Amino acid sequence: MAQNKRSEQRRFLFAIDLDGTLLADSALGTVHPKTEEAIKRAVKEGHIVCIITGRPWRSTKPIYEQLGLNAIVGNYNGAHIHNPSDPFFIPAISYLDLNEVLYILGDPKVSAEITNYAIEGPDWVQLAHRDPNLERVFGFDKATKFREEINLQKLPLKPTGIVFDCKLTTDVVDLLTYLKRRYGDLGEFSSWSKGAGLSPIFDITSIGVNKGKVISLIMRYYNIDIQDTVVIGDSFNDSPMYEVGNVGVAPANAEPLIKQMATVVMKQTNKEGAVGYFIDAFLNNPEKYIKMGLKKQSEKKDNLQVVKADNFYNEEEK
Repeated sequence: MAQNKRSEQRRFLFAIDLDGTLLADSALGTVHPKTEEAIKRAVKEGHIVCIITGRPWRSTKPIYEQLGLNAIVGNYNGAHIHNPSDPFFIPAISYLDLNEVLYILGDPKVSAEITNYAIEGPDWVQLAHRDPNLERVFGFDKATKFREEINLQKLPLKPTGIVFDCKLTTDVVDLLTYLKRRYGDLGEFSSWSKGAGLSPIFDITSIGVNKGKVISLIMRYYNIDIQDTVVIGDSFNDSPMYEVGNVGVAPANAEPLIKQMATVVMKQTNKEGAVGYFIDAFLNNPEKYIKMGLKKQSEKKDNLQVVKADNFYNEEEK
């Protein structure tokens, strides 16, 4: 009876990125007290709080448990979708073609920027060489099958993702743009931060994998209206979420692109509990932010440019 009553109440979906967003410190895996308090409030009130991250499950699990979450998780940017709280939920896993991935990594422009990389699946990982900064985020040594080398003769042909670390001097936008334009038919590419002052991370997942598609699945699964969705992120790999969710939120430390896409840009950073402050504000007055989101969506439609017939090229013109 209690379950039926809960299912009838209006529920909101909060889809939240981890690094640079929910986490106050990626290297330490810490959560700001305000963020923890607000997320637990949302869960207690029956709303859906989902983590959607480029991290694997093994380094997401401690945070999931600390916050008392009970919903679907999207790992590897959505290449691994599962529900740790529901043993009857069938995980969705998208795999890469290993040969195609190695072809991409061998590109001279790409390989010149790579300082370390890992190839992995849901329960295994091979890492080129040890790096404490990278391992704090990904928890490689906690994998069921961990190998401190890339052994192509003992490597599964269908990994879920590739993660590679780059130089501090790497131009993230330039390399990301190059990967998408040159190899867009072979995989999805994204980049994100593993902590302030640390080098950027890039990852490769299967075609069609992105965080926005995880939100579409979650909305249908929990029967949540599109207008009742809130997305919160900070980096390039979060941008697909803002194309799906209604209310987009960016902490003060977010990339300019994310701030431009967002409905609300917070005064606080991730280190200052931006996620917590917004969730509390939203739950106290959801209609205010839902209307803001709908207005933002309407403005996006109005900004679409229609090409007029007289703009087409005419070879007779001189």
